[in-house]
Amino acid sequence: MPQNRNQQNREKSRPQEPDVQYNAMLEIQTMESSIIRYITVHGDHLNAAEYHSLLQMIKSLEELKTAIKGVSLD
Repeated sequence: MPQNRNQQNREKSRPQEPDVQYNAMLEIQTMESSIIRYITVHGDHLNAAEYHSLLQMIKSLEELKTAIKGVSLD
Protein backbone atom coordinates (compact mmCIF):
# COMPACT_ATOMS: atom_id res chain seq x y z
CA MET A 1 0.00 0.00 0.00
CA PRO A 2 1.46 3.42 -0.93
CA GLN A 3 2.72 5.51 1.99
CA ASN A 4 1.74 8.83 0.44
CA ARG A 5 0.20 10.43 -2.62
CA ASN A 6 3.55 10.76 -4.49
CA GLN A 7 4.31 7.08 -4.09
CA GLN A 8 0.79 6.24 -5.24
CA ASN A 9 1.22 8.40 -8.35
CA ARG A 10 4.59 6.79 -9.17
CA GLU A 11 3.08 3.32 -8.92
CA LYS A 12 0.23 4.29 -11.25
CA SER A 13 2.62 5.78 -13.82
CA ARG A 14 4.84 2.68 -14.04
CA PRO A 15 4.45 0.83 -17.32
CA GLN A 16 2.77 -2.53 -17.03
CA GLU A 17 5.07 -5.56 -17.03
CA PRO A 18 4.72 -7.56 -20.23
CA ASP A 19 3.10 -10.93 -19.75
CA VAL A 20 6.23 -13.04 -20.11
CA GLN A 21 4.35 -16.32 -20.09
CA TYR A 22 1.94 -15.14 -22.81
CA ASN A 23 4.78 -13.82 -24.96
CA ALA A 24 6.72 -17.08 -24.61
CA MET A 25 3.66 -19.12 -25.61
CA LEU A 26 3.09 -16.85 -28.60
CA GLU A 27 6.69 -17.27 -29.75
CA ILE A 28 6.49 -21.05 -29.37
CA GLN A 29 3.24 -21.21 -31.34
CA THR A 30 4.83 -19.09 -34.07
CA MET A 31 7.82 -21.45 -34.30
CA GLU A 32 5.53 -24.46 -34.31
CA SER A 33 3.40 -22.98 -37.11
CA SER A 34 6.50 -22.16 -39.14
CA ILE A 35 7.78 -25.73 -38.87
CA ILE A 36 4.40 -27.17 -39.85
CA ARG A 37 4.18 -24.74 -42.80
CA TYR A 38 7.72 -25.73 -43.87
CA ILE A 39 6.80 -29.42 -43.76
CA THR A 40 3.62 -28.73 -45.74
CA VAL A 41 5.44 -26.78 -48.45
CA HIS A 42 8.68 -28.78 -48.66
CA GLY A 43 7.59 -32.18 -47.36
CA ASP A 44 8.01 -33.87 -50.73
CA HIS A 45 11.68 -32.88 -50.80
CA LEU A 46 12.62 -33.87 -47.24
CA ASN A 47 14.46 -37.07 -46.48
CA ALA A 48 13.44 -39.21 -43.52
CA ALA A 49 16.08 -37.76 -41.19
CA GLU A 50 15.06 -34.16 -41.93
CA TYR A 51 11.38 -34.99 -41.49
CA HIS A 52 12.07 -36.78 -38.20
CA SER A 53 14.17 -33.85 -36.98
CA LEU A 54 11.35 -31.39 -37.70
CA LEU A 55 8.83 -33.61 -35.92
CA GLN A 56 11.19 -33.77 -32.91
CA MET A 57 11.31 -29.96 -32.88
CA ILE A 58 7.52 -29.84 -32.77
CA LYS A 59 7.49 -32.38 -29.94
CA SER A 60 10.06 -30.34 -28.01
CA LEU A 61 8.00 -27.18 -28.48
CA GLU A 62 4.93 -29.00 -27.16
CA GLU A 63 6.91 -30.09 -24.08
CA LEU A 64 8.13 -26.54 -23.59
CA LYS A 65 4.56 -25.21 -23.75
CA THR A 66 3.51 -27.75 -21.13
CA ALA A 67 6.40 -26.71 -18.89
CA ILE A 68 5.60 -23.01 -19.25
CA LYS A 69 1.95 -23.61 -18.37
CA GLY A 70 3.11 -25.27 -15.14
CA VAL A 71 5.29 -22.34 -14.04
CA SER A 72 3.87 -19.57 -11.91
CA LEU A 73 5.62 -16.23 -12.33
CA ASP A 74 3.84 -14.55 -9.40
